[in-house]
Amino acid sequence: MLETGADTPGDPDRAPGGEPHRYQLFRGLVDRAAAAEVSQERMRHLLDAVLSVASDLSLPDMLRRIVTAGCELAGARYGALGVLGQDGHLVEFTHTGFTAQTAAAIGVLPVGKGVLGLVIERPEPLRVPDLSGHPDAAGFPANHPPMTSFLGVPIRVRGEVFGNLYLTEKIGGRTFTQEDEDVVVALAAAAGMAVENARHFDRSHRRERWLRATTEVTSVLRTSVCAGTGLELLAQRARETANAVLAFVAVPAGPEFLEVRAVDGLLTEELTGARMSATDSFTGDVFSTGRARVLTEVAEATLSRSAATFRQLPPGIDVLGPAMFVPLSTGGRPAAVLMVAREHGAARFDDDDLRMITDFGTHAALAVEFAEAQQDRQRLALYEERDRIARDLHDLVIQRLFAIGLGLQGLKRAPGQPEAGERLTGYVAEIDQTIREIRRSIFSLQEPANGPYSLRGEILRAISEATVALGFEPTVRLEGPLDSVVPADVALDLMATLREALSNVVRHARASGVALTVSVDRLASGLRLRVADDGRGLPAGITHRSGLANMAQRARRWDGTCEIVSPAGGGTRVDWGVPLRRDTPAARGQEAGG
Repeated sequence: MLETGADTPGDPDRAPGGEPHRYQLFRGLVDRAAAAEVSQERMRHLLDAVLSVASDLSLPDMLRRIVTAGCELAGARYGALGVLGQDGHLVEFTHTGFTAQTAAAIGVLPVGKGVLGLVIERPEPLRVPDLSGHPDAAGFPANHPPMTSFLGVPIRVRGEVFGNLYLTEKIGGRTFTQEDEDVVVALAAAAGMAVENARHFDRSHRRERWLRATTEVTSVLRTSVCAGTGLELLAQRARETANAVLAFVAVPAGPEFLEVRAVDGLLTEELTGARMSATDSFTGDVFSTGRARVLTEVAEATLSRSAATFRQLPPGIDVLGPAMFVPLSTGGRPAAVLMVAREHGAARFDDDDLRMITDFGTHAALAVEFAEAQQDRQRLALYEERDRIARDLHDLVIQRLFAIGLGLQGLKRAPGQPEAGERLTGYVAEIDQTIREIRRSIFSLQEPANGPYSLRGEILRAISEATVALGFEPTVRLEGPLDSVVPADVALDLMATLREALSNVVRHARASGVALTVSVDRLASGLRLRVADDGRGLPAGITHRSGLANMAQRARRWDGTCEIVSPAGGGTRVDWGVPLRRDTPAARGQEAGG
């Protein structure tokens, strides 16, 4: 008979060691429930990490979030994410766990050797209990903190390895477990999708910036009469859009050299006007072959591989890092070379950058070609106009003068004829008409063949247009550097005032003469316009003065004055004047010369 509670060998409620089997089952269920609760907690952390990573479209910020989330999920003290370049080496390295002082003391970042290189060579998860005992360990640089345990997981984007997530030194001195690896692999999968979205966003944002820059530069290049201004804007926008610190445009300077025509950013003074070999420099290679070049770092050989190109390289060239050399061509031989460079240690230019800046350069070259073709057409039209003027002078003016001369000779032989006075009056009228024809031809010839906008020419054209309505030629005096110191917006108001004054003479003055003076004083500090006629003056009962008020308003816009008076002897005088800015180069030159 068995005692109550006595242990018997065959009792199914007892474990072999004496512990009841039912109790063991209960303990197992509790442990599994606790393990399930831990997994659910890590799953919640993983989901939070994925949402945090996917919420940021800035790629650098996203990479930092991925590293931080990996450390938190796996319990790692240090973490890093290395981005792979086209050559298989690490080109970017985002890390956490180090202080700024420690990172500065370590200095050079890893490039993908040792255990890090194993994950690059075989893109699969790797767990190492002790880095110091691994056969591929390459050791740590000076000032590097000690690390023991290691977990590396590749991050794939569209099936290709984008980079690797490295975690080291599990907190508590333990090693990374299979569960740690599973969670980090899941994070890497989500990070790959988030990286792809961020790259799409970054690519579209960069493309939008390049399109804006292209639109602005091409519009200026198509309409600018000064090629230097357009090239300077081209270099400036290329540097800003590419997040670079230097950009320059080099154009041919003979068969052997390229000259830096426009520079923006660092080394502007040192590089402006510098010459590079067309056969022994990267710039010359791009110009001769028409193929773009991408460099990972700018060295002395970047700007020239020949000592004859730069006898003395500009100081500060060592601060330049990744660079691109792009030809500005329209399908044929390049017309120039655009170079942009980022600072040392900055992100390298990728294929998207190369395509975008190549398109930018192609559109700029097309705009330059269009502007040159337009200028050629304008020059051709002007030459044709001058040929027409020459024909008119020969066919009309010279023949008319010859006929007048023959008539005067005939009048000289018979001075006592009754119709001599009438004939003489007709000859005088013919001479006046001939003078007007010659003056009109001279006004047309005042315009340069391919020069910039000329205020003098604009004034002469306005007077020539008003001559027909006036019935006589005004007396004109143009004094001072009108074409060089008068700003374009001030010139617009000057021309509007001049046309208004001449229109008033035609409509109201009944004048037989007009004296017109446009002048800039010796110090280039003021612009003056005077229009004086010998007509009947201002009407006493005039009520509508909109034209006169407009002239006064245009003067007040520039802090100037407008005075309209009718002297006692008759006629009307308009005195219009505005001050000029004193900080223009021409004004400074006038002051220095004075």
